[in-house]
Amino acid sequence: MSFPSKFNPHANKAKLLEEYKGKKLSELPTPSFVVDRATFQQNCEKMLLNAKRLKADFRAHVKTHKTEEGTILQLGSGDSKTKKIVVSTLAEAWGLVPLMQQDKIDDVLFSLPVVKSRLAELAELNRQVPHLRLMLDNKEQLDVLADFSKNNGGQKWSIFIKMNMGTNRAGFEENTALDETLHELLLTPVREYVSLYGFYCHAGHSYAAQTGAEAKSFLVQEISSGNAACKKAMEIDPSLKLQLSVGATPTAHASGELEVSSVGQLYGQLELHAGNYPFCDLQQMSTHCISLDQVSCRVLAEVLSAYPGRGNLSPGEQLVNAGVIALAREFGPQSGHGAITSPEGYGNWIVGRLSQEHGILTPLEEGKDTKMIPLGTQVQIVPQHSCITASAYPWYFIIENSDVVVDIWVPFTGW
Repeated sequence: MSFPSKFNPHANKAKLLEEYKGKKLSELPTPSFVVDRATFQQNCEKMLLNAKRLKADFRAHVKTHKTEEGTILQLGSGDSKTKKIVVSTLAEAWGLVPLMQQDKIDDVLFSLPVVKSRLAELAELNRQVPHLRLMLDNKEQLDVLADFSKNNGGQKWSIFIKMNMGTNRAGFEENTALDETLHELLLTPVREYVSLYGFYCHAGHSYAAQTGAEAKSFLVQEISSGNAACKKAMEIDPSLKLQLSVGATPTAHASGELEVSSVGQLYGQLELHAGNYPFCDLQQMSTHCISLDQVSCRVLAEVLSAYPGRGNLSPGEQLVNAGVIALAREFGPQSGHGAITSPEGYGNWIVGRLSQEHGILTPLEEGKDTKMIPLGTQVQIVPQHSCITASAYPWYFIIENSDVVVDIWVPFTGW
């Protein structure tokens, strides 16, 4: 049986390296997506150390970059490493099967709630990795899983139950719906087909945090919410050994300042998860948990035109060849869809408006002696949200402490 991910096209890394390895950034076409590998790796190592200090497991979310090379850096080495990952698409999981075969990954969580149309593919994936976890946030999904298993050889699913602790994207609240689902899962014959692995909390709204202390408070909320659910489950079945998985990049950054003892007794093994942290972006900078030098990615664009006097702020506006498709129409606490960081002297320019292929540069503030950027100048832009920005590019140019291309990463595209 063929699955959709088998039909996704991928750029030829070997041919790309022949063409671009050793070239300077100034020689690359625009728009392009560039990653500093050293910064990316430092971000990964710091997060693994955060988890180690907490005596927590770490589960690396690979959705931001979707590459084998980036995943290897997230998994770490030596004393600080993990074999656990989260994927948002099955294309990511299939792309990383070689790492599963090398015993570098032994535990994969598919982060969407149960997708009925992909269960056959998930069952096949389960044969590739020792532990596959699914996400559940509705009691009826138990029936979907059990019905598939009854008709397909008794497949048993391992699940995280997702908690909604304020983001209102997906997940249970601590109410009767959760209670009923736990009773169905733990006290009825559905146990033959579905087992509870743990509870998963993601404070996506922590991206609105503006201080490290505020991000830390969201982390405490994540732990408290998941821990309360663990306690409920153990009251039904005291023999359970549960995982308490928490994290979003802001709260995972703040975990470096947390003392777990301050949260009280835990009813599950703590697990930290995060995804955006290897790249970071303007949204992460706005939390003040990281600084510009921890952002490992940039969009290279080119100044195409200038419109002196246009707009509300002097000296006017300019045009770059990075629009919605190259940057994503994301908003955040920092103004604009991206900020110019290079060349020096143009830091008051932001990407203020976007259409499909057009990016309009506007001044951030009046009175900053803002100079027009000469036409043809290559600019570097920190995107508002790197996860969505990166997904637009068929490959990434990799540099390391320089402006010279040392590698090419080809992401796993599609679903």
